[in-house]
Amino acid sequence: MEQDERLLHGSSFGAAAAAYAEHRPDYAQAAVRWALEPASGPRVLDLGAGTGKLTAGLVALGADVIAVEPDPAMLAELRRALPAVRAQPGRAEAIPLPDASVDAVLAGNAMHWFDMEIADPR
Repeated sequence: MEQDERLLHGSSFGAAAAAYAEHRPDYAQAAVRWALEPASGPRVLDLGAGTGKLTAGLVALGADVIAVEPDPAMLAELRRALPAVRAQPGRAEAIPLPDASVDAVLAGNAMHWFDMEIADPR
């Protein structure tokens, strides 16, 4: 899938952001806890955060979360549900944070929208 097509598909859920947030299941707290175990500190980037399902689980475990989401409608829903969380527009290919500014990066269910040739600098 080409980058332009991926970006279009990646923002296709925004029209149904409220329904997406209401009907999508939460992440299991044990799984979120497991994902945080190797983190060196509490500051976590939720990349492709959507409506904030993973973000909410991270916050519940005491993480200092920065949520980054490319779709404006999904981001608005996240901000509505979690107003205390720093949430901003951005995408994996151009993360709007300085290098080494978080202790962990998690992507709950968003990696399939990333252009890995650009997002993974290896």
